[in-house]
Amino acid sequence: MRRGATAARINVLVVVMALVVITAGLRLVQIQGLDPQAYAAQANSLVKRSQPLPAVRGSITDRNGQVLAQSSPAVDVTADPSVTVAHADAIAAILAKYLGGAPADYLEPLTRPNTRYAMIKRQVPAHTYDLIRAELAKAGDNAQYGGGIWTSTNSIRTYPAGTLAANVVGVLKQDDDGVFRTGAYGFEYSRNTSLAGVDGTEVYQASPAGTKIPLGANEVTPAEDGTTYQLTIDSELQWTAEQAVRKVVDSSQAKSGYAIVMNVKTGEVLAMANYPSFNPSDLKSAKADNMNNKAISAALEPGSVEKVLTFAALADSGRVTPETQVFVPSKLSSADLTITDSEAHGDLRLTASGVLAHSSNIGTVQLARQLPKADLVSYLKSFGLGQRSGIELPGEATGWAPPTNMPDYSRDQVAFGQGLSVTGIQMASAVAGILNGGIYNSPTIIRSATGADGAPVALDRPAPRRVISEQASALVNQMMESVTGPGGTGSGMALPGYRSVAKTATAERYDEKTGRYAGYTAGFIGAAPAEDPQILTYVVVDNPVKGRYGSTLAGPAYKEIMTYALPRYGVAPSTTKAPDTKLDW
Repeated sequence: MRRGATAARINVLVVVMALVVITAGLRLVQIQGLDPQAYAAQANSLVKRSQPLPAVRGSITDRNGQVLAQSSPAVDVTADPSVTVAHADAIAAILAKYLGGAPADYLEPLTRPNTRYAMIKRQVPAHTYDLIRAELAKAGDNAQYGGGIWTSTNSIRTYPAGTLAANVVGVLKQDDDGVFRTGAYGFEYSRNTSLAGVDGTEVYQASPAGTKIPLGANEVTPAEDGTTYQLTIDSELQWTAEQAVRKVVDSSQAKSGYAIVMNVKTGEVLAMANYPSFNPSDLKSAKADNMNNKAISAALEPGSVEKVLTFAALADSGRVTPETQVFVPSKLSSADLTITDSEAHGDLRLTASGVLAHSSNIGTVQLARQLPKADLVSYLKSFGLGQRSGIELPGEATGWAPPTNMPDYSRDQVAFGQGLSVTGIQMASAVAGILNGGIYNSPTIIRSATGADGAPVALDRPAPRRVISEQASALVNQMMESVTGPGGTGSGMALPGYRSVAKTATAERYDEKTGRYAGYTAGFIGAAPAEDPQILTYVVVDNPVKGRYGSTLAGPAYKEIMTYALPRYGVAPSTTKAPDTKLDW
């Protein structure tokens, strides 16, 4: 090789190296001197990853701490078929071992062509996936780290009590991304935001393959877990009520039925039973109509239970006492209509107590005609009719209360329970307020709430209010006790060991589709002990085929529930005798 040629090559190499150094220097000046922030952000974004940190949904328990709904960690298992196809048989065998089924069931998603995403199974318990991952690693397959088997965070909402209080507790629905996180019915829906909490996020630096860089930047915004709620529901009493309602609905071939058990002194709902119902753990078998809570969503004409409210208004306005004398003819004209009683009779001489005990429509109308229509409507609204009660559950109907300018015949109908509509929770709360010395407590389903930090969460509840005087409450109480006494329509539903107050109802059922009355609604409401009412139960049987009377259909369910509830809550048996109340004169 000539010396000149070697020198020339060295010179070329020096020039090339100089150009490289100059180019790198200029690039360095551009990056660090002219626009350093933009390039730093671009470099950082190439390695930055973000993943959600899901909040744990709050639990729902009954008043004694029994869990009605709770969440546990879970994942959705997915596959990248472009990777798992090479290990499909081995992976399928492991998946079948822990997820159930046969290995062949998993071969299709593990080998699916032309895609890098295939769902294997949703809501796999986190500990189950840990076992899968460990066995895959033990088998020598590292697909789960290289993109073959992936997971995304989900959770499992379980309902350990099954159908118990399902219409009250509710259930979650599956969102568009496949995660069950949003309440769809019941308390899960009405308190969805506070139950759900607030998800957090983790932002970290990762390699181009997606692996977290151990010493890289890591920024965490913690999740705020949801509020846990303790309901006023008593699971044992709830089960008793559900069985009682189911028994009467099945035996009478009714469309549906419900029962509400309430603490008279506080407005707490101790049980709210619906039948038919559903199992929140088996939504595929659930019917939409059976998932509604008819105790708050179904507005029906109440029938003779309404007479309790009418008599309360009359007593509070000074127009009626238990001994008020009423002449009750066999029939009564009202505009172009004729009002009769459920059983034909001749002329009767009844006291106000006798009118209520015999559930006389005619006698009730004659007494109610003394009360100005505006006053009657004012009382009905003060008792909570025509408006939502405010109970912490969704889907509550308002019902309908008549206007003050209603015609006279409408006032007659309203007095004995037609021409207006109420929900079960409205009627139970109204009667409880009348019996509670005239003090109305808004119904509630929440006993307490606890934040994720363990601190109690304040609950906003309406203050109790007076609806009638204490004296008027005592008068109504005395008249209602005659219903369960000798000669009363509810005499067969007297409670062993307890004096009790009650009212029966056999209401004609208004069909909105046809605009006519068709069928019946049977009801029974009562409380005990009569000398100081503590617990109230209201049972409604809608559209029965076999039977129609509240005393014979709803009454036995009421008696079964009360017979269990009173001793359970330590209510002492009565030690005094009922007053000697005359039913006629």
